Amino acid sequence: MLKPLRCTSRLWTSLALLAIMLAMAVACGESEQDHWQAAKMKRSPEALEQFLQQYPEGAFAQEAREALEDLRFRQMQKDNSLAAVESFLQQHPDGLHAEEARSSLELLHWVKAQQGKSLAAFEAFLQQYPETSFAEEARKKMAPFALAELMGSSDIKAYEDFLERYPEGPSAESAKKSLEQLRLRQK
Repeated sequence: MLKPLRCTSRLWTSLALLAIMLAMAVACGESEQDHWQAAKMKRSPEALEQFLQQYPEGAFAQEAREALEDLRFRQMQKDNSLAAVESFLQQHPDGLHAEEARSSLELLHWVKAQQGKSLAAFEAFLQQYPETSFAEEARKKMAPFALAELMGSSDIKAYEDFLERYPEGPSAESAKKSLEQLRLRQK
């Protein structure tokens, strides 16, 4: 015959059931570490962004931010466009790859200036990057465009200003000849 359960037996039974239910809940639910592993495995910015939304201050948040920056940096390099680099720098202005991205930005602006094939394009580049390693080359490339704008002019002062700004090179020689002819005409 069965004995009636005593109060302490019921308490132990209830605690055992509660422990079983808690273990099942933990087993069914995913932990931060599980979410982190899943985000890492997906290797997509969206998965990392979603993880960071869910765990902005979590144990893996810094690692997730760095992984996200790495993915975006690789995509920026793959795209190799001004828009991609500018977007990356907006998102990670002080990030691990910011300096390299700024160098890429300068190089892309240099290419754009050369493709612009105008005095204005080179002037804009030098205004944005006055200390660039491309400064001397930019000035050399500017001279023919500046001279082309000047040709046909009878303004002696403009030719003198040109020669002050561009004292050497083929454009300077051409400007000197034009200036000499203008001075002869004025006599």
